[in-house]
Amino acid sequence: MTGDAAYDVTTDLLRSAWIIHEGRRRLLGEWARHGGRFDESAQRAALCAALFEEALEGRIRRSQDGLAEGHKEWIRRAVGSAPGEVPFGDLFIVRLGDWVEAHAGAFLDDAAAARLKEIGDDERASMSWPEALPAAAPFEPVETIPAEAPGEVRFRFGILGDLHFGSARGEMMARAAIADLNQSGAELVIQLGDITERGNRAEFELAARVLGDLEMPLTTMLGNHDVYSYNEEKLLAREFYPASFGRDPDGVLIEHRGFRFAVLDSAEHATSPFAPFSLVTGQFLEGTGGATVRGVLTPPQHEILAEVAAPGSPPAFVFLHHPVQPFTGFPPVLFGLTDTDTGRLHAVCDSGNVWGVFSGHTHRNARTREFGRVPAQEVAIPRDYPFGYAVVDVSDAGYAFRFVQLSDHDLLREASSAASAIHRRYGLGAPHERSFTWTRTPEN
Repeated sequence: MTGDAAYDVTTDLLRSAWIIHEGRRRLLGEWARHGGRFDESAQRAALCAALFEEALEGRIRRSQDGLAEGHKEWIRRAVGSAPGEVPFGDLFIVRLGDWVEAHAGAFLDDAAAARLKEIGDDERASMSWPEALPAAAPFEPVETIPAEAPGEVRFRFGILGDLHFGSARGEMMARAAIADLNQSGAELVIQLGDITERGNRAEFELAARVLGDLEMPLTTMLGNHDVYSYNEEKLLAREFYPASFGRDPDGVLIEHRGFRFAVLDSAEHATSPFAPFSLVTGQFLEGTGGATVRGVLTPPQHEILAEVAAPGSPPAFVFLHHPVQPFTGFPPVLFGLTDTDTGRLHAVCDSGNVWGVFSGHTHRNARTREFGRVPAQEVAIPRDYPFGYAVVDVSDAGYAFRFVQLSDHDLLREASSAASAIHRRYGLGAPHERSFTWTRTPEN
């Protein structure tokens, strides 16, 4: 990081653009083995990647190759390893390129931007666009994968992902999760931000009332959706959040049964320069884009992490809204915590005091990475497929993490009707990302 926020954000946008096109090129090249038009599509993706590679000259010194490979695997996870494996998979890959053109094209010189649009027009012209969506898959419950904590369980806590009060189904799915958590045996709950959909006062107040139904202590945090009030068209989280949840959004360190819980408000208090973008239409929508999507940590939050890392400190779990780097989902790099803050968090995990890092923001179950032996885990949400929350059983020797789908099958049957095949593949997570056991070593 240079200390120039605008330069750093622009660099990360250009990095993201190159990673997306290079990831597209690699997967489309694999699809070309099955025949059809995909060899030409892969060549077009390569031309786009080259435009951004040239724009990045002088801005970055390290290779982005591993990030591109990770992004290719993310695309594969969503759309499959071969053409036609997932409905509309090829259209989804095109829309990723459209996102780049819309967001990053303006940061190229005029000739390169014109060439990018020309290539995009050729790719879109090569596609056959559907007139209707396929029928939703039948509802099938997601089974909870068993996991046992090593040794006798001292306590259980719950993790409640993004709630999006104010969105369609946000409140009803949150209420279902609260009802389940009240029966789960959890002694406390950590909520991972994006409490609201549009950062408005009424949404904060509704969330506080509904979350008051939890029968155990709750600690929340800010997400990017909470920072900007669409009604007021201002950054008002520092007013609305304390009024509803009783603390300033600069992180908090709590203790329970000899363990620490570092809750970090990683949402950046800055406005996005872009309008909202639809991957369905490939176009910007009306209105403002709210807050920036990247994550940053404030000095008070670094002080919390310093306490966590101090010699002799008790074991701790760290929670934040944003996944850490390297984030190779979508959009890569931009959607995660900054590289600098990720590095500082890595150093804290190297202290041996941290047992796990948990984040929201992505609406999926995924293992972002590991800091040595410490897992950095993304947790899926109640509102979107696979519709649930997590519970963690803690012992003196480690813990067991399990994702649990909501128990209200009538509600799930209705919500599942809106979940596409791509969304299901995106959100569910591999078995080891929905359930795992972590055991401490002499170093932890």
